[in-house]
Amino acid sequence: MEDFEKELKLDFLEEATQLLESTEQAFLQLENDMTNKELIDEIFRFAHNLKGTSRAVGFGVVAEFTHEVENLILKIKQDEIELNDTVVSVLLECNDHITVMIADLKEDFDKTFESEDLITQIKQVIAGDLIIEEEQVVAEAEIEASETPTVAEDEGYTVDEDLINHDLLAELEAMNIPSSDAFAVEEEKPVSSKEEEEVLPTPEVNPLPAMNVFEGSENITNIQDVQKKKEEAKKPVLKREDKNSEKDESIRVSLSRVETLNNFVGELVILQSVLEQQKYAAIKDELAIKSIGQLSKLCKEIQEISMSLRMIPIKTTLQKMNRIVRDTSKTLNKKVNLVLSGEETEIDKTVLEHLADPLVHIVRNAVDHGLESTEERISSGKSEKGNVNINACHEGNNLVIEVSDDGKGINPDIIRSKAIEKGLLSPSSTISDQEVIQYIFHAGFSTKDEVSEVSGRGVGMDVVKTNIEKLSGDVRVKTEMGKGSVFKIVLPLTMAIIDGMIIRVGTEKFVIPIAQVQESLKPRKEDIHFATGLGDCLNLRGKVLPVRKISGLLKIEDVKKGIEEQIVIIAKSKSGLIAVAVDDIIQQQQVVIKKLGNEIKDQKGFMGSSILGDGKPAFIVDIDDLCSVSNKASNGQKAA
Repeated sequence: MEDFEKELKLDFLEEATQLLESTEQAFLQLENDMTNKELIDEIFRFAHNLKGTSRAVGFGVVAEFTHEVENLILKIKQDEIELNDTVVSVLLECNDHITVMIADLKEDFDKTFESEDLITQIKQVIAGDLIIEEEQVVAEAEIEASETPTVAEDEGYTVDEDLINHDLLAELEAMNIPSSDAFAVEEEKPVSSKEEEEVLPTPEVNPLPAMNVFEGSENITNIQDVQKKKEEAKKPVLKREDKNSEKDESIRVSLSRVETLNNFVGELVILQSVLEQQKYAAIKDELAIKSIGQLSKLCKEIQEISMSLRMIPIKTTLQKMNRIVRDTSKTLNKKVNLVLSGEETEIDKTVLEHLADPLVHIVRNAVDHGLESTEERISSGKSEKGNVNINACHEGNNLVIEVSDDGKGINPDIIRSKAIEKGLLSPSSTISDQEVIQYIFHAGFSTKDEVSEVSGRGVGMDVVKTNIEKLSGDVRVKTEMGKGSVFKIVLPLTMAIIDGMIIRVGTEKFVIPIAQVQESLKPRKEDIHFATGLGDCLNLRGKVLPVRKISGLLKIEDVKKGIEEQIVIIAKSKSGLIAVAVDDIIQQQQVVIKKLGNEIKDQKGFMGSSILGDGKPAFIVDIDDLCSVSNKASNGQKAA
């Protein structure tokens, strides 16, 4: 195969992946607005474009299947087929099948696929042989009604023989349809022609046996497999928008090139920091000093632009939750309304790639465990339709995603009993309800007694906790019985560069992320008090905070100083504010995060390292983690 032909095929597969994502969202919108002609026209254009382009680049297997899908969409567009949930489910299943095709063709251009079952379903929808469950129930009710005694028979009325269509009666008897449906019944009294009512025969309904869109278990498994294929099929498409331009232009760039660029920019930032620190000490020429100042500004601009190349909206990831909620709710026979907000919030692509799995587990958990059944909601005075809200926003240098539901909340008593049953908690333990709830993140923990396709294995929330922590993030839970729960995910916007505060402890320098710092101060002697069991404490505007020395936490030998001789940094943590004492605050600057070596990568209290302006390395300290580790060690020693 020539390079040109190969490039054409790869370009098509990349574009098709994005096109199918847009099509899936269009189908989900269509399910909520089945009269939207513009949306149907857009879907038809998607299918037509995919069919024509796939045939042009030599993927006939995709073109032939898409042609069948296009026929179905055309019938819908021309109002020859009435839209319902089942038809949309068939369309979504077709979209999933094409997604799998695209993902597999990316690995093997000559791969073949079995599409006959889906093509049969498409043809049955077009022929009108596929109905939804509600229609079947109504049809069966009509058949039952037709078998009950008529008014004429009950009241003793007679039937006019002239009204009987004997030819139709003979045909219906041959079809084994009760003859009572072959004619209308009239009372023996004068009536107007408008009052005459003809009772037509009700044909026997034969639903499609192969269709399984509402029974759910296979459907959920299929969605998980398709989701993996979607991720495999993705290729990076980096898009920059010029707010001052009406035209949206984009260019495709290999992710490896962007990462290489960011690495070099990181090194450039380090060198610029070295020059900035040395410009007054070692350089006397005013023009050189001025040039270094200008270079610093340019470096900052270049850094921001290079970092923005990695930043992409979270919109695509959030919109995938529409499908997860739809299929999970149908499997569990629940009515759920999903509301998304903050879709344009941007995050580093690397962070976003690891966010999808935890988010899927949290959302499915909200629908399965969080929301009550329709009957339970109605009996408790709630609307029959449950609500799940996903909101994304920036808080400082962090991305925050909140998944909330208006369900029954998490019962700490149930969690406690399960934890005791599994041997994770002592029956005599007196830990708080909030601490008990954290056991839902323990590996193998589940409150379900039976394993289903949706839940019960105890791996979902464990995956959430593990993946989020790998991203240097955190997940927190708030719940209220009878009102619902909120899962809050906090992640760094990027894993490459952060704003840091350079501190000195003894002769060593460390970096504290600015995002963790609320304020710093030089304490007065009268604000420092000693409390038994707590040690030195700081009176911060009426609030008493225990003060921990960084030198003590890191076991660094230093000159013994009182807290009033040091600088206190007030940092934010999961449990509130933390006060830590350092010898000096040197400056604030952006630092490039470097991964820790294998020997110390699991060391708690550090999130990475960096090269400072003097060319020397420094650890990046996670104050919250460091204090948590120290507290656990202290509690262990006390218990011993």
